[in-house]
Amino acid sequence: MPARDIGRTALLCGIGGAADAIAYLRYDTFVGAMTGNTVLLGIDLAQWRPDRAGFHLGIIAIFFAAVIITRSAVKREVSAAVPLVVTALMLAACGFIADRWSAAVVAAALGMQNAAVRTIAGVPLNTVFITGNLVQLGASLPHASDPEHRTAMIVLTASWIAYASGALIGALALHLFDYPMLVPAGLALIAAIAEAWTR
Repeated sequence: MPARDIGRTALLCGIGGAADAIAYLRYDTFVGAMTGNTVLLGIDLAQWRPDRAGFHLGIIAIFFAAVIITRSAVKREVSAAVPLVVTALMLAACGFIADRWSAAVVAAALGMQNAAVRTIAGVPLNTVFITGNLVQLGASLPHASDPEHRTAMIVLTASWIAYASGALIGALALHLFDYPMLVPAGLALIAAIAEAWTR
């Protein structure tokens, strides 16, 4: 498997981890992990906090809409580099927008990213949330002797490590920079250039 595939995996999953960590610490919501927002929505409803419930439901809806729009564009043969450039611009812009709207912008950006690149090295992959990747990794382990499953194990392990590393980088960036979302924005721009280069 080419090192380029590992690099793409690391870059994209690092963006997801960094943006989600920054958003959770700054806006008290996830912007890539909709499982987490669904749980927060349930908690909000149980505690009868309709404003927070509406906020979390809105984030989920925006992420979902971004996925639909991006997959429709990719189906019409728009290069994955295009939504990745838009992702970079949206991540960079969110620091200059009011807090709740910033979270919505980042959720849309991560929905676009996840929908733009769905496979690496033939392995189905999520780049902005990790649960499905861990399930696939666990399913591949019993078949480790099969070369196809070994490739999946490498990509999926790299995705988890990169996502965790991205979360660490995002949490540190929040304390080091006034506009921490510029870090994943820069990574997204690099990912867009790399994606254009591979076509």
